[in-house]
Amino acid sequence: MNELPAPDGPAAEKPTPMTATISLSADIDHSISAVWNAFADTDQRVRWGVPAGEAMVCDIDEFRTGGSIRARCGSPGALEFDSSGQYCAIEDEHFIVTTETLTKDGGTLSSAIITWTFTATSTGTRVDLVDQVVSFVGQGMIDGHRNGHEICLRQLGEFLSS
Repeated sequence: MNELPAPDGPAAEKPTPMTATISLSADIDHSISAVWNAFADTDQRVRWGVPAGEAMVCDIDEFRTGGSIRARCGSPGALEFDSSGQYCAIEDEHFIVTTETLTKDGGTLSSAIITWTFTATSTGTRVDLVDQVVSFVGQGMIDGHRNGHEICLRQLGEFLSS
């Protein structure tokens, strides 16, 4: 996660929530089962799921509909961001819908509902991601969501090819 600038002026006390819908896609030259397993397996996901130079520790990962997920991420050794959420719906090798609330030092930075859809293609798998995010700290958090997802999608393909 990129460090976010503090809001300026009167809005610093009570920032106005900002919303965005981020839609991204990636074509990955691997089967749906390989792509699905890289997501469903926590140990694999923490290897491709954060930008280079950052780290993630998954404390709880109940990968099932209704299951909880709780992780810490950020700078290695600091892990200054806390992420908590729920798997709202999972259909094996087809889609995952999760919620995520990101906090730092007890303050809420963002909340989101994120949908991952997996579709077979002639060369592998198309992964579509839609992140409906609310930022409580300004545009930087929305940009961080977009950037983080773009990196994750790229790294997912690279991880499977390594």
